[in-house]
Amino acid sequence: MDVYIEGVTTPYQIEQVKSGWHLYMLQLDVEKLKYDRKEIFRRLRKRKIGVHVHYIPVYWHPYYQKLGYERGICPKAERWYERALTLPIFPKMTNEDVLDVIHAVKDVVKPL
Repeated sequence: MDVYIEGVTTPYQIEQVKSGWHLYMLQLDVEKLKYDRKEIFRRLRKRKIGVHVHYIPVYWHPYYQKLGYERGICPKAERWYERALTLPIFPKMTNEDVLDVIHAVKDVVKPL
């Protein structure tokens, strides 16, 4: 099912490739949206949608900070991380579950 939501980029699959779809991550174009990622996350959780955030740049972890790695060394990775939101996806999701997630995202993600 293709669903368009302004300000949101959904994953795509290259024609010759089959994804394992272990994660379904959105990229939020926060400059075009009413809410930032944190607020969208909060509002989706309030609706009982099990959103998550993956993956924090490894050098942001305290171990690497102690080794001298600083924020800003990989600006593209950091920008991607700050805009990523992971939607629930699992084998036992029903079509109704999928539609619940879609409707919640459409209700919460508002363009400016």
